[in-house]
Amino acid sequence: MKNMLLVFTLVAVLVMPAISAAAEESEANVSVRVNAPEFVSGAFEVTIDIEDVADLDSGQFDLSFDPDVVSVVDVEPGNIGGTEVPIDMWRLMEGGRARVPFNLPGVDGVGGSGHIATIIFEAVGSQGDASAINLSDGLLVDVEALKIPTNWFGANVTIGTAPAASDEAPPPTRSPTIVAASAPEPTATSIETPLLESESKPSASTARAQDAPAAIVPSASSEKDELRDALTTHNFITIYSFIGLLAFIYAFTLLR
Repeated sequence: MKNMLLVFTLVAVLVMPAISAAAEESEANVSVRVNAPEFVSGAFEVTIDIEDVADLDSGQFDLSFDPDVVSVVDVEPGNIGGTEVPIDMWRLMEGGRARVPFNLPGVDGVGGSGHIATIIFEAVGSQGDASAINLSDGLLVDVEALKIPTNWFGANVTIGTAPAASDEAPPPTRSPTIVAASAPEPTATSIETPLLESESKPSASTARAQDAPAAIVPSASSEKDELRDALTTHNFITIYSFIGLLAFIYAFTLLR
């Protein structure tokens, strides 16, 4: 009994964190995502969009990118529901990462949708180079200093221009005309073939052979399959019943 209680306690300890994380994820109605153009060149803007937030007071996030492809030039304030979101001393970090904190002093929380910040990038790579722009270590805090559950999404950019769709439609393909050649009509010719005596009257032995039903010979493989299925079914039922009985006896002994 003590061993069973110990096992149940261990399972509960392992399962509870997963349940808590799943519950927190299900409550995350706020989304923050990187809104970036698919193809970029020179200087370009990326906004950090936010959706369906309520009572936002402050927060921060890290923006990661490939420094050999793009680089951060500046970070400008955002706007949520008509309220400006000031940026507090953003800074570049090693390994292609920028940390962007923000705060809304003197505001009794802000709600709605908009963008937290506008990031000014510059393309420094070559034509065709691509970089992921991801968000990490994100944190949103409401007016009661409580963490707001949030889903964070990144994006990808590629240096170059979008391929232009061809305006010229390909010429229609003409299918070859197939002319069916008419086959000559056969000429009916009446040919009298003499009927041989042997063909006109079948022998009695032949007639008996044709009229007699064919004997059905049982297949050896079919008999083996039926025997194997019967043995397998009965053996498995017996074995499983015996194993279940042993398990019941063992559990009953432990509980005593």
